[in-house]
Amino acid sequence: MTHTHWHSGPLYSDFVAAMTRAKQARGYLEVGVRDGSTLVKVDCPSIGVDPLFQITGNVIGKKTRLHLYQMTSDAFFREHAPSKILDAPIDVVFLDGLHQFEFLLRDFINSEKVSHRHGLIMLDDCLPANAEMTERYHDPEARLDRDLAGWWTGDVWKLLPILEKYRPDLRVTSVGVRPTGSICITNLDPTSTVLDDHFYRIVDEYRGIDMDDAGLLRFYESRRIVDAQTILHGFEASLFVGP
Repeated sequence: MTHTHWHSGPLYSDFVAAMTRAKQARGYLEVGVRDGSTLVKVDCPSIGVDPLFQITGNVIGKKTRLHLYQMTSDAFFREHAPSKILDAPIDVVFLDGLHQFEFLLRDFINSEKVSHRHGLIMLDDCLPANAEMTERYHDPEARLDRDLAGWWTGDVWKLLPILEKYRPDLRVTSVGVRPTGSICITNLDPTSTVLDDHFYRIVDEYRGIDMDDAGLLRFYESRRIVDAQTILHGFEASLFVGP
């Protein structure tokens, strides 16, 4: 049986919505909207990006503005300026797109460029429950842990060691939310070109790295996972993600 690491915090979509409120966000950008189950919980002016929306309900809710772009995130960032769309700063970004690390890395690079120093970028699925779900391509039939065979995070966990190595200036907080964690990143630098300049070097450095049970244990032993309630209590969020 594979080693399992459980997170007991709130559902990730509830945490995203709570952080958006805590930041009193003037603008929110979500990459990887899919069915809108996270976007529907956010109340501020928003932008949603997905190559193939599967929305069946009302995702507008209390939002005064909502713009949906059915395209890849690469195309969106190439063709659009999010803050101009909303005529407001992008204070919170939630990235839940393709589950290969190079795509998330590119989404982070592009998101930081359109944010500001005290903006918040949140990454989904970077704290896997077991090593099997970190496979680059989802193959549930080959899984040993049948109970979690439907879970798939891909190898986006690699963003944590990448940012720790190449961008130590960022304020990165790993949060234990269900089912597979959330990474909160602030102290952003929209002018930074470090990740862009080293993109292919990073890809070559990390593409051949796979996670096994021993690697999963080292992954969690080497970093602090903050309880979501610690951040959400009172005004404590400002200690982790700034104003």
